[in-house]
Amino acid sequence: MSYFEVIAIQTYDNARKKTRDKIINAFWSQYKIKPIEKITVKGITDACQIHRATFYLYYKDVYAVLEEIEYTLINSLDQVSIECFETSNDLDSYAKALFIIFQNNREYLHYLVLENKQPVFAMKYKNKLKDKFPNVFRSKVDDSKTNLIIDMTLSVLVDMFIQWADTNVFSIVEIIRLAEGFMVNGIFHTLLNDFNIEPVIDLRSDRYKSLIEKEFE
Repeated sequence: MSYFEVIAIQTYDNARKKTRDKIINAFWSQYKIKPIEKITVKGITDACQIHRATFYLYYKDVYAVLEEIEYTLINSLDQVSIECFETSNDLDSYAKALFIIFQNNREYLHYLVLENKQPVFAMKYKNKLKDKFPNVFRSKVDDSKTNLIIDMTLSVLVDMFIQWADTNVFSIVEIIRLAEGFMVNGIFHTLLNDFNIEPVIDLRSDRYKSLIEKEFE
């Protein structure tokens, strides 16, 4: 292949990517403010200033545009691959890699996952994130109750990571410190010592423990 043929192919590919990006951006600007049922191909092509035929070269309908966005989000999680936490450095590396992915896709995650505009996708995304979450728990018992407890705990950690990245209030160092504190020292201890947040009820008191014991007698 000659040099000029290579340049021609690269120019063609870049032009296709530019057009695809324009379509996605036009779709997304409308998706943020209206239901997908209200979005039309004409509305997208008018915003992009392209012909309808050009749109159909890339997508069969507006739902296909959303599917591509969702596909990209789901597959971005494959960039994070740590099978288990062996040291605190592993947690640091995992959190930083995950945080970068969240930040790169922040607006998509906000509307599709946090605002739950696509409940089925939101559940699918969180489930994959749980599957990608390194093994942080070990149990001597393998039964439905134990597995459910682990699954619920991972769900909490996953939601915390997504919300922290979305708010852009916490630094990555604070996120790691919170995650480590919750897993090692417990929620109350971490909130009190790191953020001066006190629990309304002292769950460590003998009186409260006795109330719980009576409740389950």
